[in-house]
Amino acid sequence: MEDLGNFFRRYADAHLKFEAGVLDEFYHFPCLINDLMGVHAIGSVEDLHKYNESFFDELKNADLALAKSILVEQHSALPGGSRAIVSFRFGNSDNNLIFDCDYAFALLKQDETWKILFAQLDEIRYSDLY
Repeated sequence: MEDLGNFFRRYADAHLKFEAGVLDEFYHFPCLINDLMGVHAIGSVEDLHKYNESFFDELKNADLALAKSILVEQHSALPGGSRAIVSFRFGNSDNNLIFDCDYAFALLKQDETWKILFAQLDEIRYSDLY
């Protein structure tokens, strides 16, 4: 089983591809995402693509070239599940910080693979985007 630190490193790196389906493998459907605009019910990969479209456009326009994640906390809430707090840093090709934030996640282990059930934006410390 992949540890959550590696899972979120792959998740952060996936953002560098700017492709609609790049995050599909990380999410369970249905799932919920709570961000600055409120709570979003994501029922399918198409919903996730639509949700991420403008974010990927913003990251591409900001010249995203570096994506890092740090697993800050991990708690096994239930057998087959976990809670995690992850700090993300996104930078451009000049090594300037674009976006720095924390997310809280609820995850489910499905066929020995982690899947995100719920993602909540916790704190934005720095952003050129918002």
